[in-house]
Amino acid sequence: MVIHMRHSFALSLVLSFSIYILTSFSSVAEERDVVRLTNGEWPPYLSEKLPHYGAASHIVVEAFQAVGVDVEYVFLPWSRSYRYAVEGVGEGKTCHGSVVWVYTPDRAKNFNYSEIVVEETEVLFHLKSKPLVWREVEDLRGKIIGGTQHTAYPFFEKAEEKGLLTIQRAGNYDTLFQRLLAERIDAVPQVRHVGKHFMENNLTEDERNRITFSETVVDNRRYHLIFSKKGDPEQKYLNLFNKGLELIRDNGAYDSILQDLGRGKYYGVQD
Repeated sequence: MVIHMRHSFALSLVLSFSIYILTSFSSVAEERDVVRLTNGEWPPYLSEKLPHYGAASHIVVEAFQAVGVDVEYVFLPWSRSYRYAVEGVGEGKTCHGSVVWVYTPDRAKNFNYSEIVVEETEVLFHLKSKPLVWREVEDLRGKIIGGTQHTAYPFFEKAEEKGLLTIQRAGNYDTLFQRLLAERIDAVPQVRHVGKHFMENNLTEDERNRITFSETVVDNRRYHLIFSKKGDPEQKYLNLFNKGLELIRDNGAYDSILQDLGRGKYYGVQD
């Protein structure tokens, strides 16, 4: 009887150990890589409040998932979002990069750029009572253009250097559009979807009816995922993302997201 119990106990130990080993190997096999990216408020492309965190955020997640990588977003004010991404660390955790930014030579000192995530048309929003008819930058001579502090405006920055116009910066678009409504600035450059979303969600109907945008295209803005040279020194995540982006372009997932953007799917608030 005692021998039988000892044998049963030993068998039980062996079975328990075997199950533990199998479970451990299964857990390791199922564990996925995680990339940590800073993010911010730029709806409908980026927002903690939107479905899938906005259209651009959704594209990034789909691309990474296509190559077996999960995404962890950290939503922060843009100044901190950029700083954490530059340093490759924030709040004690690695930050591999940030979404989404246009290329500038200054940023390229700290970051490697992915393939284009989204491309948008930038136009000038202005008051209907002060028509802005222009074709060349010289037509904007003497104008005051509003811009945010952490956005690059290559077209207008070059014109400002030549003394053709002035860029007046503010911390956010709410301030810029209020300055526009108060006639303190002449125009606000913004990509169409972002400008429309902002007015729809932040201005009254009367205020929206006072504003329009010019048909002249300022720039075709190309936005990239940027990877910190400190947070992703071997460009592991850069290469994986580019591969995943190509995959979702080929399988139609990328176009599906852009179609949903055009239908207003990313304009609603996440429940």
